[in-house]
Amino acid sequence: MNARRKNRTPLRRHPIHVALCVALLLPAALPLQARAAASDASGETAAEADALHAPRNWVEIGLVWVDQDSFRFGRYSGLHEQGGYGVLDIDWFQRGAWNDPDAFYWGFSATNLGLDSRSARLELGRQGSYRVRLDYDQTPSFGSDSAATVFSGVGGSRLDLPADWIAGANTAAMSRLLPSLAPVDLQLERRGFGIGIERRFSERWRFSGDARHERKDGLKSIAGLIGNTGGNPRVAILPEPVDYETRSVALAASYQHRTLQFQARWHASLFDNAITALTWQNPFAAINGWDAAAGFPGGAGRLSLPPDNRFHQASLGAGYDISPRTRLSADVAMGRMRQNAAFLPYTVNPTLAASITQPLPRDSLDGRIDTTVANLRLGSRPSQALNWALAYRFDERDNRTPRGEFVTIGGDSLPQDAGPASSRRRYNNPASYREHRLRGEGGYRFGTATRLTAHVERREIDRTYSERAETRETTLGAGLRHGFGERLTASLRASRAERRGSTYIGNEPFLSGHDPGYTDTLVPPWENAPGMRSPHLADRRRDRLGAQLQFAPSEAWNLGIDYSLSDDDYTRSELGLQSARLRALTLDASWTPTAQTTVHGFWTGERMAFDQRAVALRGGAQRPGDAQDPNRLWFAAHDDDVDSAGLGLTWRSADRRWTVGGDLVRSRSRGEVEVTTGPALTSAPLPPLRTRLRSADLRVDYRLSERTRLRARLINEHYRSDDWALDGVEPNQLANVILLGEDSPDYRVNALLVSVSFAF
Repeated sequence: MNARRKNRTPLRRHPIHVALCVALLLPAALPLQARAAASDASGETAAEADALHAPRNWVEIGLVWVDQDSFRFGRYSGLHEQGGYGVLDIDWFQRGAWNDPDAFYWGFSATNLGLDSRSARLELGRQGSYRVRLDYDQTPSFGSDSAATVFSGVGGSRLDLPADWIAGANTAAMSRLLPSLAPVDLQLERRGFGIGIERRFSERWRFSGDARHERKDGLKSIAGLIGNTGGNPRVAILPEPVDYETRSVALAASYQHRTLQFQARWHASLFDNAITALTWQNPFAAINGWDAAAGFPGGAGRLSLPPDNRFHQASLGAGYDISPRTRLSADVAMGRMRQNAAFLPYTVNPTLAASITQPLPRDSLDGRIDTTVANLRLGSRPSQALNWALAYRFDERDNRTPRGEFVTIGGDSLPQDAGPASSRRRYNNPASYREHRLRGEGGYRFGTATRLTAHVERREIDRTYSERAETRETTLGAGLRHGFGERLTASLRASRAERRGSTYIGNEPFLSGHDPGYTDTLVPPWENAPGMRSPHLADRRRDRLGAQLQFAPSEAWNLGIDYSLSDDDYTRSELGLQSARLRALTLDASWTPTAQTTVHGFWTGERMAFDQRAVALRGGAQRPGDAQDPNRLWFAAHDDDVDSAGLGLTWRSADRRWTVGGDLVRSRSRGEVEVTTGPALTSAPLPPLRTRLRSADLRVDYRLSERTRLRARLINEHYRSDDWALDGVEPNQLANVILLGEDSPDYRVNALLVSVSFAF
C-alpha cells in the first residue's frame, strides 16, 4: 500500500476524472442547443428562455499546487504530498420550466474529484411523489509520516522480525533494532456508498428507506504486549491493519395530520472485520517470570482485533396536539446488540497451549445487550408570555452476555495456572445500567425586552458490577435575557448540579472479576488504594455560568462578547481528580463600512485546569502501609491555555465582477503539568507541550461573463509543535518498549488553487 501510494504521479493519479469532465461537459451543451432551437421555432427570446430556465448548473475545473509534503496539512483532504492535483467540481440540475405540469427532476453534484477526499451525489424524482438518491464519498486520514518498524508483513495478520534479528531482555541489547527499521505510513481511508428512496403515497403518508455500505482500510498503531505482571511485560508498538466493512439499513414510515403525527422506524448496522487477529514474533529474549518458550525466536504474541457485531433497533414515535397551545410527544426505541465472533485460543504458543487443563468456557462471547430508550414530553404555551414543559427519559442497557470463568495465559508468557488460588482465574462482568431522567423547564417574557427561563432536572442511574451501584444528580438552572433598546442585548445563564450516590466500594470490580480463591488470600483485597474515586461516579458539584453581550453601536458595527465558566469540585474524593475548571472568553466584531466591504475578527481564550491527588503504591505486603502514608502522596496540576485569533476581509466591486477576500488566523496552545510529591518520592519537571499555527488565506474571484468565472486561492500555513512524548524519542528510547519513533508535526506549506467555473 505504501509503495503504491508513493509511486503515483499527483497530476496523473486520477486520469479518469479528465474523461469524466469531458463526458459531462459535452451532454451539458446539448440541452442549451436544443433550448435555443426551440426558442427560435416558438419565437421566444433568449432572455425569456433564461428567465424560465434560470441557469443553476455549473462545472469548475482547477489545479492545486502544494509546495511541501505534510501529512497533517492534508490529513483529511489528500493534499499531503508536494505536487499538482487536478480538481473537478460539478453541480448539474435539470427540471422543467416553472409552469411545466411534469414535476420530474434530476441532479448530479460532485466535489473535489481529483483529490483523495471526494464526494458525488445523484438524485432524481418527481416533486411531491418520490425521490431516489445515490451518493459516494471518500475521506483519507493521514497519520504520522515519520513512523518506522522492525517488522515485515505490514498490512497483514502476521508480523515477522528480520532473519538476522538479535534479541535481548531490553532494547539496549537489540543491536539490530535501529539498522532494521523501515518506514511505515500510518494512514486510513474511508469509502462509503449509499442509496436512499422516499415515496409519498398521499399528503399524509410517507415511506423512506436508506442503505449504506462503507469500507475503512489502512494502518494505525496498537501496543502488542508479551508478559503479565510483576515487572515482566514487554511491549512493541505495532502497525495494526484495518480492513473494516459496515453495512447499514434504515426503513421508516410516517403519518402527518394537523393534530397527530407518528413515525415507525427500523435500523440495522452490521460490522465485519476481515482481519480478526494480529500475530507478531516476540523481539525480546526470555526473561525472569516468563516460560522459556515465550522468548525469541519461538515466542509470539497474538491479540484480537475488533470483532464482527450486529445491531438492530426498532422505534416508534408520535406527537399529538391536545390543543392549539399544548402538545404531547412520545417515542420509544428498542435495540439489540450481538457479538458472537469465535474466541481466539488462550495462546498462540504451542508449548504454553500444551499446559492448558481448563479450556475456554464457551466458543464465543455470545455477547448480547438489549437497549431501551423512551422519551415523554408535555409542553404548553398558555399565553404569549408564558411557556412550560415537562420531560421524562428512560435509558436502559441490559447486558445479557453470559458470565464465565476464564483461566488466562497472561500475555502469551506463562503456562496456565488453574489452581484454587490462581490470580489468572478471571470472570467477565456483563455490566448494565438503568437511567431515569425527569426535567421541568419554563420561561416567562416581561414585555418585549426581557425573558426569564428556569429548569430543574433529576437523574438517577443504577449500575451493576460497578464501584457505585447508584448515583443521583440534581440540577437547577436559570437564565435571563434583556434588550436595552435596539442596539444592546445581554443574557446571563447559571446552573448548579449536585451528584451523590450509594456507598462507594472501590474494589467491587476487582472482587467480582477474580475468583474468591485468589482474593481471599490477599491482605488487603484491592488493587487501587481505597480512597481512589472514578470521576464519573464520585460525588461532584458542578457550577456553570455564562454571559453574552451583543452591541451594535451603529449600522456598520456589530460587537459581541461571550464568556463561559464550568467548575467541577471533587473535594469529597480522597484520591483521584480533585477539581476541573474550564473558562472561555470570545470577542468578535464585524464592520461593514460600505455595501461592498465587510471586515470581521475574533479572539478566543480558553483556560483549563485539573488537579489530581494520588498515592504511590509498592507491591506485596507494603501496599496497606503505603495507602495510608502521607509521605507517598503525589499531586499533579494540569494547566492548558489555548488562544486563537482571526481577521477577515471581503470586498466586492460595484459592478460585482471582482470579489476579493482573505483570512488571517493565529492559534497557540500551551500545556503544563506541575508534579509535587511527598518526602518519600522524587519527581522532575515535565517540559511543556506547545502548538503554534499561523494561516493566511487569500481568495480572488473574477466574473468574465454571466456564465464564466475565474477563481484563485492561496493558502500559507505554518504549524509547529513540541511534544516531549514524541520529539527526539527514538524507537529504542525505552528499555521495555519498542516505539515507532514518531515526531510531532512541523511544517510550512503553500497551496495555490486556480480554477475556472462555467454555468450552463
